Amino acid sequence: MLSVDEVWALIDREIKARPEEPCPLAESFGRRLAEDVRADEDQPAFTRSAIDGFVVPEGSRSGRFRIVGEVRPGEPASTRILAQDETMKIFTGSALPDSGVALVMVEDAQIEEGQVTFSAEARTELLRHRGAQARAGEILLSAGHRVEAGTIALMASVGRAEPRVSPQITATHFASGSELVPVSENPPPGCIRDSNSPLVAALLAEAGAKRIHHVCGTESVEVAVKNLELLDADILLISGGASVGAHDGTAEILRRLGFKIHCAKVKSRPGKPLIFATKGAQAAFGLPGNPLSHFVCFQLFVRRVIDRMAGFSPRSLVQVQLSGTRPPADARETWWPARVGAVSGCLVASALSWRDSSDLTGLPAANALLRIPSGETNELVDALLFGTLET
Repeated sequence: MLSVDEVWALIDREIKARPEEPCPLAESFGRRLAEDVRADEDQPAFTRSAIDGFVVPEGSRSGRFRIVGEVRPGEPASTRILAQDETMKIFTGSALPDSGVALVMVEDAQIEEGQVTFSAEARTELLRHRGAQARAGEILLSAGHRVEAGTIALMASVGRAEPRVSPQITATHFASGSELVPVSENPPPGCIRDSNSPLVAALLAEAGAKRIHHVCGTESVEVAVKNLELLDADILLISGGASVGAHDGTAEILRRLGFKIHCAKVKSRPGKPLIFATKGAQAAFGLPGNPLSHFVCFQLFVRRVIDRMAGFSPRSLVQVQLSGTRPPADARETWWPARVGAVSGCLVASALSWRDSSDLTGLPAANALLRIPSGETNELVDALLFGTLET
């Protein structure tokens, strides 16, 4: 039986990053940039107005000016050289000469019969000068950067319609168990609703992976192999059947599919009957059937494989201060669901209700797993964060 740290080391050894690929900009969210992104031209590409108002010769004072035209957004900068008593209307984004002009805000102008009187002096700081943000060829984003909403906006502004990024990691999910019924059905006696399938789909999406196949079946090894042998994905997840009971056939399914099993148990609570296997560049997990065990094993191990395949560093543990009742220690290391928030600059965690590995009632509030060692614990413990951190 391996420790959690040993399974992490095993994953880090066996899992390699997938080749990067070009990706439509709109689909790049959450991926990792595989190359630097440079400005294709000066940013801004031309000097423009930051306001609605008027353009006058630089150095002009307040007073009365004749309105001799206007420059709208989308038009080139006017080549007219303004006299000291002349002005033109401009709008936010209007192109302007690189030098020799200043701006007056419309709020400081009183217009009457083709003339305007300014109650404030013109200012050059209302200009957005060409190249003030970046020069052509300058690196704006470095390779390795995770693509967020702001990243997409910046890449769009420099014409990167198809950046080269980390690959989309794909997964096949097989949910085994003759006792499972769809979520929409009322389970008959002895059956339960399948909560693991939507849980896995949500966790994959949260991790930036895509579930491309989903199969439900019984514990029959032969049927499972037939259903899975032609499906191709980076990761195969099998829910249930990872233990040692008479109907637990995940290990045999993986062997028949050609996977090499590296781990069949982990010294963790919950999640002891975890199987980790590989076949070439593919990875597979046999996840314990109880939903809380599912959640914990995904956060600890499956997410690490997804991150490794995508070229990201695995998430680091952080130290948090315990508040309220301390979770009891166990002979095995426990990963306890908790709610972590920032209090006076410190991360403070409250352990959530957990009766057994099938208990989901406390999970909706969880944004962390507390690492409770098998021995005594003090007020500071390691935590694996996910979701939203409260402040």
